[in-house]
Amino acid sequence: MSGTVVKRRGWLWLGLIGLAAIVIGIIIGSQKVGRLCGSVFVPKSIAAQLYDTLQGSYGGAADECKNSIASASVPTWILIVLGIVMIVTAFILRSVANRPTVAPAAPAPSVASQIEDLSRLKQQGLVTDEEFEAKRAELLSRL
Repeated sequence: MSGTVVKRRGWLWLGLIGLAAIVIGIIIGSQKVGRLCGSVFVPKSIAAQLYDTLQGSYGGAADECKNSIASASVPTWILIVLGIVMIVTAFILRSVANRPTVAPAAPAPSVASQIEDLSRLKQQGLVTDEEFEAKRAELLSRL
């Protein structure tokens, strides 16, 4: 595979890896962090609070749940944000790579060369004397 094809498809791979990072982040964030705890996206610790109440201790299991959820939220959000950044970067790379390049315009022929071309056309009989004089006067007026 040539280098230009790889460069052209690099944005696609970057976008797919970004999408995979987001999906993995969502999966990690959806998992319960403990037996009595919720997840990063649904941080319910009601079961842990009830457990604490029944045991007569206040805050033990519920605090552990909150700490576990806070710990699990770091990799979850890092993966999601990293994935979003990768996808945005992929779209930027795609738009830059697909931007048409504008070729520099060829310099306009000089008035002298245009008059020489017109003279050749007159000698070949393709331009009449009147047309030659009118066009020559127009070209000379540009100077």
